[in-house]
Amino acid sequence: MANVVYLYHPHCVTISINGKHAHKLSPTHYYTTPSSHNSSNENENHAILAFPLASSERCNPHDKKALLQLKNDLNNPYILASWDPNVDCCEWYAVKCDEETNRIYDLDISSSDPDPDVSGPIPPSVGDLPYLQFLTFHHLPNLLGPIQPTIAKLTKLRFLIITNTGISGPVPDFLSQLTNLELIKLSFNSLSGSIPISLYQLPKLTSLQLDRNQLTGPIPGSFGSFNKPGPDLILSHNQLSGPIPASLGNLDPERIDFSRNKLEGDASVLFGSKKGRSIPVALTKVENLQHLNVSYNRLCGEIPQGGELQRFDEFSYLHNKCLCGTPLPPCNSKAYI
Repeated sequence: MANVVYLYHPHCVTISINGKHAHKLSPTHYYTTPSSHNSSNENENHAILAFPLASSERCNPHDKKALLQLKNDLNNPYILASWDPNVDCCEWYAVKCDEETNRIYDLDISSSDPDPDVSGPIPPSVGDLPYLQFLTFHHLPNLLGPIQPTIAKLTKLRFLIITNTGISGPVPDFLSQLTNLELIKLSFNSLSGSIPISLYQLPKLTSLQLDRNQLTGPIPGSFGSFNKPGPDLILSHNQLSGPIPASLGNLDPERIDFSRNKLEGDASVLFGSKKGRSIPVALTKVENLQHLNVSYNRLCGEIPQGGELQRFDEFSYLHNKCLCGTPLPPCNSKAYI
């Protein structure tokens, strides 16, 4: 009588001959059983073939472990309910895996409305995602504490977005070590202290958005050393003080918003001057400026005619100590005497 040989290997699928399905056996074992059909050759054996299956899970196990730890550290919020250890983490909400490497490159924990379930500090395990390029925490009011130094481990990071959270403490100096950063957006938080002077060392930075915080101190003069054209500088709604650095005239950004601060001094270092003495390069020379707002400060001086500055209306300049000239009233008006 013909026999059927059953073979088994872990993670194998068995394919039967003659429409019969074999049962999987324990690893490393096989045995022979009589065939259930007639055969003219009693010595004939029918082999059940087994082929290895490719794993259905794309997610790297180290990345998955880091994410599960992150979920636990954030108190297992509902927004991360899809983060099931039995499911491929490349299929989880807020996660994107690279098609070639299968490593996680994008983590975006965001809510359309404020989500109080996400609570605690930024988990240290976020630094255990070495291929991360985009990191976002948004609309999470109970995400608290400082921006964790573990983020300094994310050397591939391009976009860092932490907005509308309870994050506090300083803008960390270690961000200058992440030389692939293109966007730093830390708006609508409770950050305090001064702006790190070292940020100018970021060679690829195209936008620095630190608005709606509690930052104090001056705008760093080192910002004039950003690689040209320089990043957009959105620093509004803070408590920044002191003069606007003359070195910013070296840049050619598209957007500048310094409104709602306590900046003071002669605005000619920003706008330019018609005086016949040496004056730092001014924003009248900036060709690509698309947005300018220095309202609600303590600036003085005449807004010069010509250049890009004439494209902006009075709302870009209102509520300063003694700014004058078009589009504001002329400097010889009673309002400025």
